[in-house]
Amino acid sequence: MTLAVPGGALLAGFAGSALRTGRLDPLDWLLPGMAAVLLLVWFTSGGPGWLRAARAMLLVAAPLLALFILAGTGWPWAGIVLLVAGLALAAGAGLVAARNAGKARWLALCGLLLPAIALPSLADALGGEGGARGVAGPVGVMTALPLHGAAVVAAPGHPSLDSVGLRAPLWLWLERHGPLRPIDALDRAALDGVGTLLLAQPRALAPGELLALDDWVRAGGRAVILADPLLHWHDPRPLGHPARPPLTSLLDPLLAHWGLRLDMAEKADGADAVERRPLASGSLLQLSGAGRFERHGKGSACTPDEAGLIARCRIGAGQALLVADADWINDALWTLAPDRPGDLGAWTSDAPRLLEIWLRGGDSPADPVTTWLASGEALVRGLRASLLLLLLLALADALVARRPSGSQPAKEMKRDQRKNISKTSIDTG
Repeated sequence: MTLAVPGGALLAGFAGSALRTGRLDPLDWLLPGMAAVLLLVWFTSGGPGWLRAARAMLLVAAPLLALFILAGTGWPWAGIVLLVAGLALAAGAGLVAARNAGKARWLALCGLLLPAIALPSLADALGGEGGARGVAGPVGVMTALPLHGAAVVAAPGHPSLDSVGLRAPLWLWLERHGPLRPIDALDRAALDGVGTLLLAQPRALAPGELLALDDWVRAGGRAVILADPLLHWHDPRPLGHPARPPLTSLLDPLLAHWGLRLDMAEKADGADAVERRPLASGSLLQLSGAGRFERHGKGSACTPDEAGLIARCRIGAGQALLVADADWINDALWTLAPDRPGDLGAWTSDAPRLLEIWLRGGDSPADPVTTWLASGEALVRGLRASLLLLLLLALADALVARRPSGSQPAKEMKRDQRKNISKTSIDTG
């Protein structure tokens, strides 16, 4: 029982979002873990109640912690705390149920429903969706990618009127946190009042537009720039179509002026174009054909980060964050439900959350409640280690924790013998 019940709880947690989206959510193991702890405390014997509860929690929690450490991209401390709290409540309810009968037992069991409902709600509040951008001004968006308007329905056969008001899932997500302003041409008038500029794989910019952008950033503006050296975003229009996004970034003059060079990333032959890239913070992006930024020339104002995927620049009084890929904001690479961009349970990467944080000028903190599977190999490695740890704990429990000398009946017998001896008086006649 000490092997089958925790092992079943460990495997049952994968029925949540881990195998479907790659997200490791500790609360996917909340109900299976609470049920396993309850059964172990209630139906096992030997030792005082606190020892049975601690043993049950160790058998259930230790393999899970090993899985998160070995298979995840980060440490979801808040989710772990909530999971352990739920297991502790289940252990307490198991002790009450084992010691009592009738109403007390059923009240203890029914009392577990409250934490089972409240803890996931608390996790949602801790994770959150991010706050509003404040009053810094709207986000200006200049892009050739199909994020809004006619580009969204660019497939042949769609009437042009169908494009009115259409927006991509990412656009809908960003609008939940503040207004967006589409920009067709970069000049002083278009950038006036813009809080942050999102420049995502734009068309070729005229020299005057590049100058206007550079002046705006140096005057204190903030820009997030997605420059893809090899765009894989599907577009049914012919390669020569004027509205089609450029296959490679056309921002080399601007990058060179800021002291950067965009290089193609080296890929092994036969390697999958889509790459799951964990960031140092534990957040995850799914990239396709990503490049790498390198410093170019002396006095560069930019610092490459994340193995060149990101470059952070201080340009005059302003700042710019550049990403060497644009495919990661394609809804096919961050959600399984494009019609529900706010459904975090369908996300397959942190793309919307990270972009929103970067537009607000923040860093890329990891979600404290969940983490991501680093890779399929990491999942296999973590699962093997978790099952091996569970096996060792079950053997230790069988060989050490249940030895007869440490059992409750033996202790009670010794205590009764001492009590009888103390009450016995010698009758000398």
